Amino acid sequence: MTITMLMNKIIWVVVSTSSSREADKIGKEVLRERLCACYGIIPRIKSVYYWPPKSSNLEESKGSLLTLETLPRHYSAISKLVKKLHSDRVPFIGQWKMEGVDKDFYNWLKGEIK
Repeated sequence: MTITMLMNKIIWVVVSTSSSREADKIGKEVLRERLCACYGIIPRIKSVYYWPPKSSNLEESKGSLLTLETLPRHYSAISKLVKKLHSDRVPFIGQWKMEGVDKDFYNWLKGEIK
């Protein structure tokens, strides 16, 4: 692997949403702001969690995962925008680091965002 390949780093910002519709709404807004180059929506069968926090009440819900392809420097701005738009009081927002991204894809991504 060349040094150039190691430098081509992007992240997938991953957001748990209540529906594909919500994922699409958030994804489009992040894209309009040019904070990501593209987004994908992965349907999810269900989530199980305690709510309210520290209770013994198990909640189940259906939803989707939103993935936003971007550069690491945009994570904070995306996180703030997602929190503003999201229906959950405490949404899951995380990131997967991708290294060795194909040079042509990396250059395309860089050209599409701020």
